[in-house]
Amino acid sequence: MNIKKLARKFFPRRCHHYIRSEIVRLVRNAEYVEAEIRLLDSLAGDSSCLGMDYLTRYQGKYALLSDYLYDHNSVAVRGIERSRDLIGMQAKVPAHDFLELGCWDGMVSAALADAGKSVTAIDRRDTGFDARARAAGVKFIAMNASDLEFPDASFDFIFSYDAFEHFENPEEAFSEMVRVLRPGGYLYLDFGPLYNSPFGEHAYQSISVPYCQFLFSEETINSFARNQGLAEIDFSHVNRRSLRDYRAIWEKWSGVLQRVEYYEGIDFRHLKLIIDHPGLFKRHFQTLDEFTVDNIRVLFRKIPISES
Repeated sequence: MNIKKLARKFFPRRCHHYIRSEIVRLVRNAEYVEAEIRLLDSLAGDSSCLGMDYLTRYQGKYALLSDYLYDHNSVAVRGIERSRDLIGMQAKVPAHDFLELGCWDGMVSAALADAGKSVTAIDRRDTGFDARARAAGVKFIAMNASDLEFPDASFDFIFSYDAFEHFENPEEAFSEMVRVLRPGGYLYLDFGPLYNSPFGEHAYQSISVPYCQFLFSEETINSFARNQGLAEIDFSHVNRRSLRDYRAIWEKWSGVLQRVEYYEGIDFRHLKLIIDHPGLFKRHFQTLDEFTVDNIRVLFRKIPISES
């Protein structure tokens, strides 16, 4: 059993997230410092995208990611685990009316419905929605997260997994979530990888190279995919928002929402690419956290007027 599995066995999920976060923040090793120095000290540098020869070489060096499964059993197990996490986040008065945004298979909502909750799930399309979620009583509606067709204060708990980085206008979507959330209710987001992080292009089923969105042009990436018989990348699939953009959203609503829990996951594993090609990164951002924070988990509580 590896360390990651061992931690999951003996620590609650939110606990091991915290432990991992604290360990990562302590381990600012020599490679991190070197990457930070190279990023800050590089002047214009060579900002030309790398060619096909580099992509071929790097593709052979990095393995394709395959740890996120979508088979019949995996989506059900993941749904049950996440529903338990959500129920565990509630205060003394349990939430009853739930809304899921970007639900896709809807199996988190299905597990909540099985636990006796009233659940509505939305996505822009129903092609991924699992028949088991319908059978559990989840109400699915095809809807844009930036234009929620619900009255104000309709839900006790709003949540979204692995979708916020795909929303075309996350600012509007977040505003809509706040609007339809009841005072005293909870809003939970768990999303990533963020666009500027190692796998932020979400190209990992075809392109294994971290930071491919900065190292190569879109044309080079899809030419390589075609030549290798791999699926081409839909570059409109993610919203390309930065860590700074998301932090600005949280700050904008700080007078309305209480931040109950907050976690930024960090991936330091691929700093060598920044060290080797600093000019390709600095033209986008000059702070290393933009390239190393890969996911965000945040729980908000909407502050009742009586507490304002």
